[in-house]
Amino acid sequence: MTHDELVALIRGGVTQTGGTWADFGAGSGNFTRALRDLLGEQATLFYAIDRNGGALRRQQPDVNTITADFTRPIPSIPPLDGLLVANALHFTRKQTDAVAQLQAYLKPGGVFLIVEYEVRLSRAYIPFPVPYQRFKSLAQSVGLTAVAQVGSRKSPSDGKLMYAARAIKAAD
Repeated sequence: MTHDELVALIRGGVTQTGGTWADFGAGSGNFTRALRDLLGEQATLFYAIDRNGGALRRQQPDVNTITADFTRPIPSIPPLDGLLVANALHFTRKQTDAVAQLQAYLKPGGVFLIVEYEVRLSRAYIPFPVPYQRFKSLAQSVGLTAVAQVGSRKSPSDGKLMYAARAIKAAD
């Protein structure tokens, strides 16, 4: 997808500029760049987290990179205004635990933004699918609220529908 297509897909999940955000499972940074553009220069801190340190080296120089597995606690993450998990949760077997871990980084009112494929059957490149209804159930099971789909498009590589959705961490 082009940069503009990535931005368009997640635009509905980013309701304000600025703040402290992280991209979990960031890889080399395609969605990181799209998110950074939507947040603007007002973003105070921005993190890209991935297990693959080599991929993280291709990130923008103004992004704080952390080589780590997002399914495990990362003590250096500050409270976040929002987070993005794009095409990464489908590699995680224990998805409820991962979503619970991720939402714990959010401030009350923080945005949990996800991009996934709308598929139900496992594939080699999507071993643990997260169709929208599954994400909605996962989010609600860990106390996230206001779950809504905010974008969709067909994947240019295989024609499968991709969606973007967001959920909000409830106020304490």
